[in-house]
Amino acid sequence: MMVGATIIDIGTRKALEANGASIASGALAQANDASYDIVSDGGGCTDAKFIISGTFTTAPTENTTLAVYAQPLDIDGTNDADAPETTRPTVFVGTVQVNNVTSTQYFELLAENVPWKANYYLHNNGTGQTLSAGWKMDVIPYTSSPSA
Repeated sequence: MMVGATIIDIGTRKALEANGASIASGALAQANDASYDIVSDGGGCTDAKFIISGTFTTAPTENTTLAVYAQPLDIDGTNDADAPETTRPTVFVGTVQVNNVTSTQYFELLAENVPWKANYYLHNNGTGQTLSAGWKMDVIPYTSSPSA
């Protein structure tokens, strides 16, 4: 490897949601199996890769999106930000575009500077169809650094 080339340091994958409830088009749901803390879960990495998978019983409108939102926790002692709402996302993390298929879809969302500690939510942002129960969301911490 060239000295000074950028390398990626990858942390341990954590399941935020292993079997999510269905989400109607225009609604959102919390990935409520676990929160994510960049110190205790991410080894101090401020960047994260979110891995999302799910299916639609009826094909959604192609190129519409699923959005990821965060609810920062322990902002002031144990005081948290308000939970995201469909009309007020709290902290927007990013979106992935859906395909118009009913087979399982897999998405990768790279996010920089995620909240230090947060709950995460998935918003079915107008796909026109319900995201079926059983969707999943994992997070993998990462950071880039120059090689020695």
